[in-house]
Amino acid sequence: MIQTISVLENSLIGSAEQWTEPPLNGILVPDSVFQSLRRFVFDDEQAEGLLAFSIQKGRELIQVRNYVGLFPLPNHQQLEVLPKVGQVEKSRPILLKMLRHLRYSPFRTLSAAHTRAIQLPLWDVFIAAFLDTVEPLVQQGIQHAYVSVDSNERFWKGKLQVARQQRENAWHAERLAVTYERLTADVAANRILKTALIYLNGATTHPPTLRRIRQVLWAMDEVPFTESLPDDLRLIRRSSRLFLRYEAALRWAEALLQGQGFGIKTGQMPSLSLLFPMERVFEDYVAYGIRSYWPDTDEVRVQESSAHLVDEHVGAPKFKLRPDILIRHAAKTMVFDTKWKQIKGREAGLSASSGNYGIEQTDMYQLYAYGKKYAADDLFLIYPTNETFRQPLPVFGYDATTRLHVVPFDLTNSLVNEVEKLATYALSF
Repeated sequence: MIQTISVLENSLIGSAEQWTEPPLNGILVPDSVFQSLRRFVFDDEQAEGLLAFSIQKGRELIQVRNYVGLFPLPNHQQLEVLPKVGQVEKSRPILLKMLRHLRYSPFRTLSAAHTRAIQLPLWDVFIAAFLDTVEPLVQQGIQHAYVSVDSNERFWKGKLQVARQQRENAWHAERLAVTYERLTADVAANRILKTALIYLNGATTHPPTLRRIRQVLWAMDEVPFTESLPDDLRLIRRSSRLFLRYEAALRWAEALLQGQGFGIKTGQMPSLSLLFPMERVFEDYVAYGIRSYWPDTDEVRVQESSAHLVDEHVGAPKFKLRPDILIRHAAKTMVFDTKWKQIKGREAGLSASSGNYGIEQTDMYQLYAYGKKYAADDLFLIYPTNETFRQPLPVFGYDATTRLHVVPFDLTNSLVNEVEKLATYALSF
């Protein structure tokens, strides 16, 4: 089974052999786990941006950065990294809710029931979502295909292969060298799913999940497991039209299997296919909400890219601009940009004239450029709500016509309600 260690993003991780108490805002893990993370930090170029190494009071620490999801570890262990929006039990359903709207990922098949699975680790929720895509395939009937078979038979079947008959059966007149088509379930898509099911059968102890896995395995008894996941994935992509109904299940299987053992040739590095930058998760979640629930608008565009910072340089524009969200309504244009950062609001005791609230100056420059290039008077920086930032900050006036609004977005609220609250505020100017 897979053992899960849960931690919040930006937390510190220490070795239980070096520390007697957990570091502030951190956890202690067995030294074997810590050493695996340490090796990854120093030996793998993928570690940049994911983990950071530091030393405090002569003892080593590793910090998890702004990535969420599952980080594979040796010896059937994994690190579950959750967004910093409260305790683990609160953060897990919030992350699952947000992952449902992550573009170009299998998580779009997560149901509302999955987001309420507070007690289950992400791993078991992902397995359940995978099974939700596989079970309908089995109920409808798994894909079969005709394959060419060359064999020596005692009866005529298909086409006689004269050259092979003379070569192989010269002294066996009772045999016929034939080639024929055989209908089989031994196709790449089924092999991938079967392999995922066998692997997951030993990777969870959740009884309802195990029952579901074994029922599907029984229905796919005639299918062997894959010997090379990359090779079978290439076969699928070459014949993608044949397996359109398999698409969601295969995307889940690929994500769950990548980097695992089970005799699958996937390379030496662990897979990070279930680990995502929280900046992107937040951005896609807010964008989906605005695109779906913003009231009375002519146009909502996500990742708009028609403008450049420099209009002309040697006959061509340079430095393409790409605001997260652009809204046009009547003669009004509004630009929205999301930032997954913790800023300090008025509740922190700051006066309107003191400090910069933790807002980065580069973000201010970026929004100003958006305003000028897209002719938008009202610009919006959206940050996640925290205990000191629950109300919009006082308006920043770039000039007489261009205003910047810094607003909170509460992830504990329903998406539709939070977008309606944002729209009410934005349209009041």
